[in-house]
Amino acid sequence: MFVRIRWFIAGALATFGGLGFLVAQVKKAREKLTPANLAAVGKRQAASWLDSVADRVAPNRAEHRHP
Repeated sequence: MFVRIRWFIAGALATFGGLGFLVAQVKKAREKLTPANLAAVGKRQAASWLDSVADRVAPNRAEHRHP
């Protein structure tokens, strides 16, 4: 009898802990999906794409890279 109660309590704690973890992950993801952050990601992606194009056009020259 006590074994079943122990397993029930352990399962309930695991469920609430998992739900708490998921809620925290969703909040963190929502904070990352702001318009400003999405614009910054887009800028970095465009800059990376332009750098790769520049490397293909002039692979031996490193002067086009900016720090």
